[in-house]
Amino acid sequence: MAIFPVCGQEKGVFWKISGNGLPSSSYLFGTIHLICEQDFAMSGQVIEKLAESKALVLEIDMDDPALRMALMSNIYNEDGQKITDYLSEEEYQEIKSFLKERTGMDMDMLKTMRPMVLMSLIYPNLLECDTRAFENELMALAKSEDIEIVGLESVEDQLSLFDLIPLEEQYRSFYTYADNLEKGKEEFRKLIASYREEDISALLDLVSESPEYRDYKDVLLDQRNQNWIDPMESLMKSGSMFFAVGAGHLAGDTGLIQLLKREGYSVERLYL
Repeated sequence: MAIFPVCGQEKGVFWKISGNGLPSSSYLFGTIHLICEQDFAMSGQVIEKLAESKALVLEIDMDDPALRMALMSNIYNEDGQKITDYLSEEEYQEIKSFLKERTGMDMDMLKTMRPMVLMSLIYPNLLECDTRAFENELMALAKSEDIEIVGLESVEDQLSLFDLIPLEEQYRSFYTYADNLEKGKEEFRKLIASYREEDISALLDLVSESPEYRDYKDVLLDQRNQNWIDPMESLMKSGSMFFAVGAGHLAGDTGLIQLLKREGYSVERLYL
């Protein structure tokens, strides 16, 4: 398993950003996008700091009315490529049976669906529990306090990243997950355990070694982290911001914590 230098910040999912001429402190909260109900917890300090902030800043603005339309228009492969172009007939039949059994959906109707969308259909099967999403809970809190919700990147930016990964590899990752669901479940359990322990170094390793990230950490994590620094700085100059991004983006030499420190900010762990 790859080891990435974490420069002494192996633990902590909640951080205060200050200094470097900022008018007020901002906050960085690492989330896990889907978690079992019984494992979900949001500390009073997180709620308090969000309430004090000028805006909730997510990876993408999930409150944008245009988001659903953008997602709907990107569900299928742009040039009509099909999953059957990349898997053998035997592999395809396995996937078809799996999806029918697990979701009731007919794979024959979804052949041109993007691999990442197909992946999202099986995520609930990896958890086998009632789930909650930190982003949804944070947005509900922000709305109750009349706090603006913005994004660090557009949905088009996020989707375009996957265009850099050959479709064959994306479909192969999807098949790998579906073909060995028990392994996927075990990885998810480790991910949730690491998150609860606030072990962001272990989280980075787990995310980096997952099939869809393994060979593309530089594109899906490192480059996005770097791309986010400028908009983060611009937003923080206008007041206190509450950033909430996947916890896999925090640790490591190319993670947000170290990148912000290199820009001259003080980044201090807050204990939940």
